[in-house]
Amino acid sequence: MKPFARIAQMQATAGAGRSQDQPGTRAKQHQRRATVTTRIEPWLALIEKRCGLLAEDRRFIRLRLATRQHGEAMQLAEGYSTAWEQAAMREQRAHVKNNAGRQAANRWLKKALEQ
Repeated sequence: MKPFARIAQMQATAGAGRSQDQPGTRAKQHQRRATVTTRIEPWLALIEKRCGLLAEDRRFIRLRLATRQHGEAMQLAEGYSTAWEQAAMREQRAHVKNNAGRQAANRWLKKALEQ
């Protein structure tokens, strides 16, 4: 078979699995398996209630809490939130409060995990 004929054949059969009644319909997607990150979502929810997290904050916290036991992760989440709130309250400038809290909470978590 010629190379271009093979490509044409592949293109022709690529859409064969679609329903011909409804153009553009996709095959049913499989449900994703739960990952380890779903295990720590309650702790992230606790932190998010008290702190203004960014996407990178969530990643930072998940990387550190994913391997922790429930009780320890909960304590770390509580400590993280407290460190954030205390640093934000000490900051006088309103536009800097979240960054001050974020930096203090991240430093606190790193130190807590070193022990």
